[in-house]
Amino acid sequence: MPKISKNASVTLSLICCGIGFFCLIAMAVLLTILLTHESFDPLELGIARKWMYLRYYLLLIPVGVANGFLVKLLLLVRKHLVFTDGAVSCLRVISWCCFIEAVLCLLTTKVFVLAHFAAAFVAGFLGLVLRVVKNVIEEAVALKAENDFTI
Repeated sequence: MPKISKNASVTLSLICCGIGFFCLIAMAVLLTILLTHESFDPLELGIARKWMYLRYYLLLIPVGVANGFLVKLLLLVRKHLVFTDGAVSCLRVISWCCFIEAVLCLLTTKVFVLAHFAAAFVAGFLGLVLRVVKNVIEEAVALKAENDFTI
């Protein structure tokens, strides 16, 4: 398996986050265009269509916040500030964004829409994994601080 350098990996991740931001903005613009275009109603939802679009706007918010904190975390990694309280805070916010996304997916889904349940499960599981990583990094920060005091 090919391995790329650490700097190249961080740069690639930052580029992917930038693409993610672009996609979020494009999705918000597309939702606005579809919402304001009265003739576009393929499911013939009528007034419920506006609530559906509001639901999708709400789902974009935690993703955008998490993406912003991913960029902040990657910039900390680039500065070699991984085991810091700032990195722990970024992981904490990202994990909470995943949990919020999971709850929003569950609250805004219609009954038996498996894609929304699957998205909620994935977001919740990712949030749990990030909480574990956050706890590990937080413990490493405490050990690093203890080592700094003993030397």
